[in-house]
Amino acid sequence: MKTYISRTLLGTAISLALVLPNAGLASEEENQAIKLCESKILEVYKVDKFRHVGAEQIGNHKFKVHGKVKYEGDKHPFDCKIKHGHVKSYHYDGPHPALKEDDDVSVGTALAVGAGLAILAAVAAQSDDDQDSDLSGKKSVLEDECLEALSYRLRDERHHTADVRIKSSKLDGRTLTGKAKVRYGHEQPHQVDYTCNFDRNGRVHDSQYYLY
Repeated sequence: MKTYISRTLLGTAISLALVLPNAGLASEEENQAIKLCESKILEVYKVDKFRHVGAEQIGNHKFKVHGKVKYEGDKHPFDCKIKHGHVKSYHYDGPHPALKEDDDVSVGTALAVGAGLAILAAVAAQSDDDQDSDLSGKKSVLEDECLEALSYRLRDERHHTADVRIKSSKLDGRTLTGKAKVRYGHEQPHQVDYTCNFDRNGRVHDSQYYLY
């Protein structure tokens, strides 16, 4: 009986030793994802009273962070997608100090930033043309990157509840095209024709969509 108990305890100890490091690693990644998301929301929206923040793993080294920000007595939701230690997308649905800034300054800054991004995109595209790369073996990864870019744009430009699902895709060089559907809350889904253009490293540098 003693031998059986000892072996059972030993087996349990070995099992825990194998499981706990992985659990610890997941916990560290979740905490890091939360810190990255909070830092991005603070950087962009200048709010820092975070409440009820949590993270869930939705893929390999990929997390969705969600929570609320308390601002002027009310709580407003925010979320981020973190992948391999980088913020891939973020969204905050609530008022923030930047809304109180002078409109002319905000518009001027937005125009300047937009012009700067356009110049950088043109330079990046020219650089990419000089060095071709084969992305044909990365279609599933490119779909994931394109989906995140489309989700961010539709949430930012249309409505924060946009839920985007890719239905089909075709990869031609560095351009991914296809069809998707987007749903806003409980509304009927809309159809989307989309295009994502990638740089030589497989990052989205331009995206377009047509909603109908």
